[in-house]
Parts: sequence; C-alpha cells; structure tokens
Amino acid sequence: MPFTDPGGVYRSDTEAWKVDQLVVDRRYQTLILRLLTDLTGHTWREVDTSPELGLTLCELPELAAIEAALAEGFLEGVRRSRQEQYDPGDPIPALDLLLYALRTSFEERYDGWSPPMAKNRLLDGVQGSPYTGGGRPDELAPAVNADLARLTAPGVGPHVGILDSKIVPHPDLEGRFLASAKDIYTGPAPHPSPVGHATFVAGVILKHAPDAVLVMRSILDNRGVEVSSWSVAKAMVGFLKTDVRVLNLSFGCTTHDNRPPTVLERAVQRLSPAIVLVAAAGNHGRPTQKRKAAGITEVTPVWPAACADVVAVGARGAEFSPKVPWVNVLADGVAVTSTYLTGEVDVVERLLNGEVAVQDKLQFTGYATWSGTSFACAAVVGEIAARAVAQNISARAAADLIVAESADEVLAELTL
Repeated sequence: MPFTDPGGVYRSDTEAWKVDQLVVDRRYQTLILRLLTDLTGHTWREVDTSPELGLTLCELPELAAIEAALAEGFLEGVRRSRQEQYDPGDPIPALDLLLYALRTSFEERYDGWSPPMAKNRLLDGVQGSPYTGGGRPDELAPAVNADLARLTAPGVGPHVGILDSKIVPHPDLEGRFLASAKDIYTGPAPHPSPVGHATFVAGVILKHAPDAVLVMRSILDNRGVEVSSWSVAKAMVGFLKTDVRVLNLSFGCTTHDNRPPTVLERAVQRLSPAIVLVAAAGNHGRPTQKRKAAGITEVTPVWPAACADVVAVGARGAEFSPKVPWVNVLADGVAVTSTYLTGEVDVVERLLNGEVAVQDKLQFTGYATWSGTSFACAAVVGEIAARAVAQNISARAAADLIVAESADEVLAELTL
C-alpha cells in the first residue's frame, strides 16, 4: 500500500516523489500559476530555478486546501484516469489531483495542449530497492588488490565525469581525480558500504582508461540513499561548465506509467548534445514475485538509462541485468574487482519504507569484488574515453562505434 513517509515523500513499490513539490517550465510559469490561482484561490512558493534546465521548482504549502478546492470538480475524473494503472483501493495523492486538474484545464482550452509540469521524483542511489543502477549489496566482498595500472605522474588525459557518491582517498587514485572538499569522504569506520561506490567506479574506469582525469561530483549521501530528480538534473547540467565529454551515471528510477521523469528527461536533452551520457541499466533482471506483483518486472524501464539519448549498459551474462531493447552495450559486471574502502564496513540496503538496514559487517583493505550494472557502465565509460584518445576521434564517435560493435551481442541476450 502506498504511503507518505515522515519526510514528505510519497512511496509505492514502483516510485517515490515529494508530495508538495511541483516542477514547471519557466516559459509557462506565470500561465500555470494563474490557472492554479483561478482554480483554487491558492498559490505556490518558488524554491529554486534553473536557467540551464529551463525549469522552476515550486513548493505547495497550502496543498491540503488546494486538494479540497479541486475535489468536487476533478476527483471523479482523476479516479477514472487511474483505473487501468492503479489499484482502485489506493488513495489519490493530492499532487496527482492537482496535476490532473491543471493538465485537463489546459487541454480543454487549447485543443489538447498543456505546458510541461511534473513531480519532483526521487532517484535511487547505488543500491536501492526496488530499482537500482548500482552494485548489488549482497554481492560485495573484500579483495586483495584491483590490478589497477599506476601512473608515475597525475593523469593528463581525457576528462571523464562521475556523478555518484563521494570519492574516498585511495593511493591508486592519487593525482587522478578532481573533486571539491564536499565531494571527498573522510568519515570514520564503520563506513556505510554505498559510500565506496564512486571509488569502485573510478577504479574500473581507470582500468580501461588509465590516463583519464576523473571529475567527481557527489549527489548521494553516505548511505547511498535516493536523491531528488531536481538535484540530479542540476548536477548533470553543471558538467556543461567543465571539460568532461563522457559522464558515468549510476542511479535510476522507475515510474508507475513507465515514462521518463520530466526533470531528468530535460537534463538529458540539454546535456547530450555536448556530453556522452552512459548509464547503468539497473539490477532488476531477476525480480522477486513481490516485485513483479508491484509492477517491477525484468523489462521495466529504468531512467535515465532508457532515455533515447543515453547509452544504457547491461552486465554481460548476468541474470540480474535486464534483457531489454533499450540496453545498448554489454560489459563485464559480475565479480568485478576495484578500489574501495579501508576498514570496517556496514553492508547496508535500503528497504521499501525508505529506511536503511545493516545486512552485514565486513573488513576491507582498500579493494573489493562487487557485481552490478554500475560497474559494466564504468567499463564502457572507460572504453569510450580510451578509444577517443587512441583513434583521435570525439567521445561521441567512440561511443557510436562501441554501440555498433555491441549490437549482435545485445540482440542475442534480448528478451523477446
């Protein structure tokens, strides 16, 4: 049964979003606000705006009153619109009622047209439930070393972006990444396992592109807990101000209607002409019966990986990797060894109710073996960077070549 947690997040088995936040297109912001006021007599509070995205994030402090004002005129209509997608017994969230009222009002006035507006959805971190773009917490284990090629001088090669957890200082990574103080983890043991994810991804990329300079940006807290699509989208377009030409994305979300979140889709549209976006396809290739009953199947699209302008990467030969048409490339993602935390680590997993539970305690010495599509994704990011340098071509051209070369292998694994 869907519920709203104490933090004001609506949660179901397939999606999560801020109950009182609305994202609108800046071009139509005044028009949408005027209609909101006409329909309900209430307004919103502008929280943030992004010229790069062309979007504004708004908060609805009077949402209960807005819901009451709309119930008589729109409640029955939104109930009918949800019949084939939702359990009839599920309560209708106030934000769904508001979006339905705004969209149908615009569509009636303007012959089916309505301006872009959407929820501020949450994207899962590196190891979440029910969906994930990262490492599986049950397949994390200590390792002796990562066989990572070392440089005698700092990296001077192509700049590769990683949008993930914080980076952990590690001797094998010294002089090979750029990060601000807020993007570096220096916490005491026991360390939460997700905080080592970006460090693991960094090592995988450098195995394939040893001369790369990694540009780190953290968007997840130290437990790898989900982050709002607004925060992710703003961080993504921030890479437009860097020399990064290929970006590793190890997070994702599903939606109840299997459509991409508007905010995330806008970020992809703005970023993809300049930067190759590479995303993990998710680890839901073998969902439990409970997940299937909730609507998460082995073919459910995960965003941003399933976006048209993103290179989606699955793990070669892995049951947990989805076999779907929107996966473009396969790479090694099973029992991968790379750089990681040192000391005692709490292996954690996020539960459906949003809480984080410690599943195990393990001791690490700077390296780990892990499985997940995140690490297949990192391998492809490294290959794109390495090939661009070796063949003196753009990152986009290198990505196109790798996707073309992978077509037969991807088709052979496809679930038809």
